[in-house]
Amino acid sequence: MIFGFDIVSDLNLVAGETIDWDGKATSLYCLISGNISEDSTTVADTLKLLSTYYQGVFYIDGNIEHLSVKLRQDKQDEINNICKTMKNVVYLHDNVVVIEGVALVGVNGWYGNYVPENTLSEVELLVANYEDISYLLTTINKLQLHIDVRKIIILSNSVPCNKLYYGEVPQTYNNMTLQDCIAKDTEKKVSHWVFGSTEKIVDTMIDDINYVNNPKFNRSPYYPKRIEVIY
Repeated sequence: MIFGFDIVSDLNLVAGETIDWDGKATSLYCLISGNISEDSTTVADTLKLLSTYYQGVFYIDGNIEHLSVKLRQDKQDEINNICKTMKNVVYLHDNVVVIEGVALVGVNGWYGNYVPENTLSEVELLVANYEDISYLLTTINKLQLHIDVRKIIILSNSVPCNKLYYGEVPQTYNNMTLQDCIAKDTEKKVSHWVFGSTEKIVDTMIDDINYVNNPKFNRSPYYPKRIEVIY
């Protein structure tokens, strides 16, 4: 069986900016690995637009969405409320979705995609990073024996490990990398890891997992990238 998803990330839209998606969708489902916009209205409008082209849109927030907020939880609650207004848009924060035997697991990750302004921000970043790692570890572990889950796609805004920066590793304040969580994938269910927060285009296999991204940044025209899960 072949199951396809379009992947999108790092649109980095300014307030009021839109994207043209006519004729671009290649799959029934779309995965967005963060960084739509700092402006909440633009986030909502973009998700609503994409929801007209797909049966399901699955989204995790990025660091861009949090630039102008003081409390991370407030922004996550706002995004969750936005997604709840659209019947086919799902916010993956603390929310696993299983489609035809494929589990979608999403985290921001807070690794390498945000530079703290001060010591307090540094501590907050470390806490956020560890919270997401703990969630990802626990979730991957629980899905190993889930009889309805045959494959897992991980969706993160952060780059999973330093190797995928290809020589441009940012300042990370000794955070753990998200890829450490793969140790819990004892049944080898993770097939793809979709990520954002880097301008480098990546599509590579590491230990039988396809690490792939599709950053927009300044690419124009911009198209979705299709990934396929085979089982």
